Amino acid sequence: MTPTRRLFFALWPDASWCSRLIAAAAPVLSAAGGRALAPADLHVTLCFLGAVDEAQQVALRARAGQIEAVSFELEFERLELWREAGIVAATVTRVPPSAAALAQALATAAREVGLAPDPKPWQPHLTLMRGLSAQRLAAQPLPAQRAGDAWPALRLTLPVARFYLAGSQGLGAQVAAASEVPRYAMLASWPLRP
Repeated sequence: MTPTRRLFFALWPDASWCSRLIAAAAPVLSAAGGRALAPADLHVTLCFLGAVDEAQQVALRARAGQIEAVSFELEFERLELWREAGIVAATVTRVPPSAAALAQALATAAREVGLAPDPKPWQPHLTLMRGLSAQRLAAQPLPAQRAGDAWPALRLTLPVARFYLAGSQGLGAQVAAASEVPRYAMLASWPLRP
């Protein structure tokens, strides 16, 4: 049996950008009571791939290296509570065409090597916290919440000059629950044209 890893393509903000985002979101995150992601794990998934065997990973890396895409910026404009998923996410309302083209090219590359990426349209977001239960949210509403489970604007611009292939590190549940322990490993990256 060929070993597999759970992989995805992503955008990975640098540590200083993540610190600014966490500081901006602090009032909401401190009241939410979920599990904050480690700053090193904060990313924007471009294309979730699922289980990928070694041969597919080699082909996928080669194919990703052929993608010609241009750099772009994502403007994270607000925090949202996604009740069904039990997460707090930083979200983007306007997706630059070059960003959407990159996500589409990666999904096409995945299909070309025999994978079945998620067919839903790409919705750029950055998960900050997981594990928010309906019971917890009913007992204590989150601060300054507006209609539609969104909070006031963030206005943080993420410049994007690279994309990454990443995978789960397969940490045990006890270790993975600790917010300071990275759960994902960056396996490869490719630059975007200026």
